[in-house]
Amino acid sequence: MISIITPILNEEGYVETFLVHLNNVEGDFELILVDGGSTDGTIEEIQGFTSNFRHRLELLEAQKGRGNQMNRGAQRARGDILLFLHVDSLINVGSLRKIEMEMEDATTVGGGFTQRFNDPDIFLTLVSLLGNFRTRLTSTFYGDFGFFIKKEMFEKIGGYDDIPFLEDVEFCRKAKKFGKLKQIDCKIHTSSRRYISKGRMKLSIVFILAVLMNALGFRPEFFRKYIVDK
Repeated sequence: MISIITPILNEEGYVETFLVHLNNVEGDFELILVDGGSTDGTIEEIQGFTSNFRHRLELLEAQKGRGNQMNRGAQRARGDILLFLHVDSLINVGSLRKIEMEMEDATTVGGGFTQRFNDPDIFLTLVSLLGNFRTRLTSTFYGDFGFFIKKEMFEKIGGYDDIPFLEDVEFCRKAKKFGKLKQIDCKIHTSSRRYISKGRMKLSIVFILAVLMNALGFRPEFFRKYIVDK
């Protein structure tokens, strides 16, 4: 079984769309939503849909922070494969079976999807193409690519670092020491809402600089005021 783990924070108006979509995804899975202290109607929106959800759904609370929230979800997971998925990223209906097939390779410890935005904007299309090319080269997956890993390997690595940004980059760096991280030929469709709200060009430049500066030794806390707290 696959455990889908999704960190949430103030996702009213979006989380129900996510749940409706997952209801149509094929396969045996559970969904663990980990709230970081929502102050809008997110929790009520989830509770209103629970009875219509066809799979096991668990709603947890954790201290705000994606790494911390995802670790909390992993602790409760019953599946032998973990899939970390953002609430604004939608997978194809047959994606879980594709993951299971890839994980039959003993040398593969995890991986992610091929990312696309749900927006035909030319700039975002270019961002997506470059992002997929970078991922193929580096085997480093950002959160909007989705990320799957064997639970036993996740525990062996020690989970995500409790840092405000680039927790996915840090985790991939550690995971690659144990085996292959593979980008599968299966699409994940990500909402463009954050790029639209913060500015396409501005957010792209900030992300590029953040990754480059992190590689030079600047820690993720440096980027909090530019990305996390905006």
